[in-house]
Amino acid sequence: MFYNKIYIKILFFIEIGCFMDKSKVINVGLIGFGTVGTGVVNLFSENKIEGIKLKTIVVKDIKKQRKVKFSNLTTDVNKVIDDPEIDIVVELIGGYEPAKDYIIRAIKNGKHVVTANKAVISEYGPEIFELAKNHNVNVGFEAAVAGGIPIINPLLDQLSLGKITSIIGILNGTTNFILTRMSEGMDYESALKIAQEKGFAEKDPSFDVEGKDAAQKISILASLAFGKWVKPNEVYCEGITEITPIDIEYARDLGYTIKLLATAKRTEEGSVDVRVHPALIGESHSLAKVNDEFNAIHIQGIPFDEYFNVGKGAGQGPTAFSVYYDIIKIAEMVINKTTREIKINTKDIKIADQNKVITEGYLRLYLQHIPGSLYSILGVLFKHGWNVKNSIQRGDKKYEIKVNGIKCLPDIITHEPLPFGVIKDTLSELSSLKTEKGKPVHGKPFYIRIES
Repeated sequence: MFYNKIYIKILFFIEIGCFMDKSKVINVGLIGFGTVGTGVVNLFSENKIEGIKLKTIVVKDIKKQRKVKFSNLTTDVNKVIDDPEIDIVVELIGGYEPAKDYIIRAIKNGKHVVTANKAVISEYGPEIFELAKNHNVNVGFEAAVAGGIPIINPLLDQLSLGKITSIIGILNGTTNFILTRMSEGMDYESALKIAQEKGFAEKDPSFDVEGKDAAQKISILASLAFGKWVKPNEVYCEGITEITPIDIEYARDLGYTIKLLATAKRTEEGSVDVRVHPALIGESHSLAKVNDEFNAIHIQGIPFDEYFNVGKGAGQGPTAFSVYYDIIKIAEMVINKTTREIKINTKDIKIADQNKVITEGYLRLYLQHIPGSLYSILGVLFKHGWNVKNSIQRGDKKYEIKVNGIKCLPDIITHEPLPFGVIKDTLSELSSLKTEKGKPVHGKPFYIRIES
């Protein structure tokens, strides 16, 4: 594991200075003893920090055999939420309910809360933070985004002193692992199978591969950075399921790699452009070499210029470490009788209309292998104002593909910046295009944005 006793103790003593009041013990109650919960218990047992005590753990089944032992287990959540001796409640069960209910009840009982629950925070953050403010308690959620990468606390602390202009990151380890394997020659299905075998992908991987997990995470980061709460359903979202080895190969030939990016940017009009989608990024880009299950976050702003960090976005060690850090940080606040207000809805900022967002991109079409196919689609592109940068069609038989029984060749086109609404209209017309010789485009046109 990347954490160790020395680092934790140094972190602790630097941060909170050995607790001023030795008579005060900060009691912690843990709800959930799964993978992350086990990691948190390990940290408590390996790092005996005077003044903080893990008192009670709520589990579903007390009789379940566990690799890590703990003496005070209960199935009654009330023995944590309603215990007057417990100062900090740690919620690690995930999902919306009953997790949200437990968090709210704990706050109403005057308890500080630590959670790794991105679903609840992304959807109900304003309600939870306002409630915490009214009850003079703190909420820690560093582990809700990007596991072991410090990002929530930096956004709330030092980065908040500047003006953030953009956040762009790889926030889902599952999709990054799959795309890494595809860049090595695998197809999507084979890469997904390996991800599932290694435990990086669920049996039903749709939440990850469709971009929904990353959408929850970028909604939290955008909200903290720009002062308007952005809910996940306001994030434009695309996944990686339609990416093929052909796209990986052509992207490489053009000097790009493909990543699932989560982006939040201020626009010139003052709105916030928030989206998740696969994108072509230049091989020299800071995110291009972030591979496997790793996450990365790149923030630009004034006057700090750039903040860039890479680390594992999930797993027992990284996530438990972030939870443990929040426990220590809140313990300091309890001792010092301070709270950190998380400001929400402070500005009247609009979510950018994706149709008006200007972007460059990569288009892959399957053209029927007959004369005039390319000519017909170029007419559509001209009609919609496309300025083509590259058009690649290779006649080698290895590139031939049958779409609904029709022999086709992939045609790859990149273009100068256009409004995304124009691009969508173009794709729609290409899908339904017919000529005297038949239908030149077969299958669904596939489009990926290019990020500089």
